[in-house]
Amino acid sequence: MSFESLQAQMDKALADINRKREEMAESQQELLDKTVSARSKDRMISATVKAGGALSKLEFHDERYRAMPKAELADAIVKVVEQARTQLQSEVHQVVGPQLGDIKQLREQLNAASPFADFLKPLLDVQQGLTDQMMKRQNGNG
Repeated sequence: MSFESLQAQMDKALADINRKREEMAESQQELLDKTVSARSKDRMISATVKAGGALSKLEFHDERYRAMPKAELADAIVKVVEQARTQLQSEVHQVVGPQLGDIKQLREQLNAASPFADFLKPLLDVQQGLTDQMMKRQNGNG
């Protein structure tokens, strides 16, 4: 294998890593800006959650809540907030899932096919760290 061939393979691998990093940064910003709203089955309450699942808005759409026992109202609020969080989590997985598969595939290709596997390992470790960091933020742990 010639030096030019190895250089071309390395250049392509680094370009793929940079492209994936840029895509992940765009996705991360999109997810950080995302909000999801859900409305209770009886249409009385709606909740909006933002990145990480934090409640950002709670609305009562009529006056029925005033006559509800406190425990029933609290349960209705918890359910609609959980519904919004579940929907947000689903949307996050739709965005992040394919990227994680792409990253795993890229890592496997580089490790299997490249004589530069040892050289690329630190770069891939940095990329893995960024992926882990993004996932922690998406799950509300970061």
